[in-house]
Amino acid sequence: MKRNKIIMLILSVSMLGGLLGGCGNSSDSKGEKVTIEYWHTNSETRGGPTVEEQIKAFNEANPDIEVIGRYNDGYDGLMQNLQADAAAGNTPDLVQVSYSNLEYFPNNFSYTAPDELMENYSDNPEFISDNFAENIISLGTDSQGDLVGFPYAVSNPILYYNKDILQEAGLTDAPETWEEVKDYALTIKETTGKNAFHLQENDTWALQALLECNGGSFLTWTDGTPECTIADPASAEAFQLYADMTLNDKTSVHISTDEALQAFNAGELAMLASSCANLAGIEESASFEIGTAPFPVFEGKERAVPAGGCVLAVTSQDDEKKKAVAKFIEFLYEDDNLVDWVEGTGYVAPTDSALNSDGMQQLLAEDSLREAASSQVEDIIPWAAFPGDSGLQAQQYISDARDQILNGEDINTALTECQNSINALFE
Repeated sequence: MKRNKIIMLILSVSMLGGLLGGCGNSSDSKGEKVTIEYWHTNSETRGGPTVEEQIKAFNEANPDIEVIGRYNDGYDGLMQNLQADAAAGNTPDLVQVSYSNLEYFPNNFSYTAPDELMENYSDNPEFISDNFAENIISLGTDSQGDLVGFPYAVSNPILYYNKDILQEAGLTDAPETWEEVKDYALTIKETTGKNAFHLQENDTWALQALLECNGGSFLTWTDGTPECTIADPASAEAFQLYADMTLNDKTSVHISTDEALQAFNAGELAMLASSCANLAGIEESASFEIGTAPFPVFEGKERAVPAGGCVLAVTSQDDEKKKAVAKFIEFLYEDDNLVDWVEGTGYVAPTDSALNSDGMQQLLAEDSLREAASSQVEDIIPWAAFPGDSGLQAQQYISDARDQILNGEDINTALTECQNSINALFE
């Protein structure tokens, strides 16, 4: 008899727990917590702590919502993970989509456009027009004229350098041209014995900047028709200097950018051409005097640097979650939070309101190292976004060609094969 009473008590508690648990998982308006998942690419040294702090602050201010952050290793890595999870029926709610994937993403995933989200799930239907200038909106717009996501991270590549190493090598000012970079690197190697240079390799973004600064290009559009043009003479010429530094001079190190960042911060690498988004991590980690300079150009050519970064794209499939996502997005774009985002990453503010805020003006005045990135705003061009489903494969072909060239293969052969393979994707 006693055993039966115990069983009945357990069953009663279990049923009560089930009812309470059911209330907690419901997405209707009964005051329960709505959980949303935010996928980002911000590592520990590239804005990760800022992302975590802002998620924590939002969760504390909104007890009815819980944002869970998930780090992904790079923008292309995030797309691959998203593809796998979507195939398994698991969809996050908010994801960072790089500008280079603006053609691939909308053709492969279900998403809610920014205008639709704010009109239907927010009290601020004019959020887009109130916050973003036309040139910033264009960064998040695909070839069909559709705004895919909220422009958020806006960066450009700059040159970081170790002032102590340059001084030891008898060099005072930063190099302005790629020809000077090559000469500087040789001098540094001969006088200090240290590794001299690295061009960001965790994607093809900085490589595009290198080629564009010699008049080359990844992708050319003619009357709405895309063509990969990476094998043009200007691109081959730029690659030749890069390959010579790597293979002949042995002054450019062909390693992962994470390894290069570690070497630079440890004082073992003199120059690093990489995103301004690395600035905050470098400032925190380096124990020497850092210098920053605009991304070098080739002699007689104009600077052209692709806008790096991402939009925030809404992949949530649930109405209550979309409301929570809209609220979280509005929080991220508050002036003070954007100032913290810029301070924690090195990005440029995406809204005029944040850029002109007192907090931002104070930040820029206090940190002269940010001047290199801000001085290149007028030189920004779009990050090459390959059409349709070709994006990830095209980027892989370019990465493969770079690796082949830096391992000694013929430049024109590698680029021509790469170009032909990418153009075959468009057919």
